[in-house]
Amino acid sequence: MKQLCTLLLIGITSTYISAQVGYNNAGSRSNGMGDASVTLTDVYSVMNNQGTLAFIEHTAVGLSAQNIFGLEGLNIFNGAAAIKTKSGNFGISANYFGDENYNQLKAGIAYGRKLGENFGAGIQLDYVSTNVNELDQAGAITFEAGIKYSPYKKLQVGARVFNPIRAKLGDAFAEEELPALFNLGLSYVPSDKIILAIEGEQQLDADLRIKSGIEYHIIDALYLRGGYMSNPSILTAGAGIKLKGFYFDFAAQFHQQLGFTPGIGLQYELN
Repeated sequence: MKQLCTLLLIGITSTYISAQVGYNNAGSRSNGMGDASVTLTDVYSVMNNQGTLAFIEHTAVGLSAQNIFGLEGLNIFNGAAAIKTKSGNFGISANYFGDENYNQLKAGIAYGRKLGENFGAGIQLDYVSTNVNELDQAGAITFEAGIKYSPYKKLQVGARVFNPIRAKLGDAFAEEELPALFNLGLSYVPSDKIILAIEGEQQLDADLRIKSGIEYHIIDALYLRGGYMSNPSILTAGAGIKLKGFYFDFAAQFHQQLGFTPGIGLQYELN
């Protein structure tokens, strides 16, 4: 009965979480900025846009977590590592959504490289598995890729595609396709203290989603963030604290009917 209730709960809220299961919104920094992540460069570039992975300056690791609308069983955990080398940058990542009764795991290996001073591209191979406790388990292999381009010093453009081959989960869930997502966005950086970001997200067979956010580096150790997402309408806020190589990030997303989604994250950069 517990398993059935969990599945029903996921079905009821699927409209609201279909684009929030960790495919392109990893990290509390992104969560505080309305999930507008396609142009952001940090350790979660490994998951959010492999094109921005090409621009990381330091090897880094990160962990983050969300609890969707504060509901039991609707949890997201992300882990990522970005490794800078002279031959391009590498990344590994894992995303876990759910609980012991229903869960989905996505693991990937990524590579990003600059193809010029202002242009970078990257690709990632993914394995995604879905498990329904005491019922069945299935997995699929797919890929994602992204680019980032800075046509001007203060303007950055990013694009990313996930699962363009429309991979399915396999025999156990033969009719279940992984979401096919395309993101296109830009950010304006008027100074070294402010980032303004906006992007559109198109999921196949779904309405266009607009995501927008701002980050203000108010003092050396403190970042403030805010944002908005459409379809459904969600407001976001967040903050980040920098202590030497550590970044502690906090985020909250608010839906008028379903309530708050809290999030927390940690990053560490090796200088």
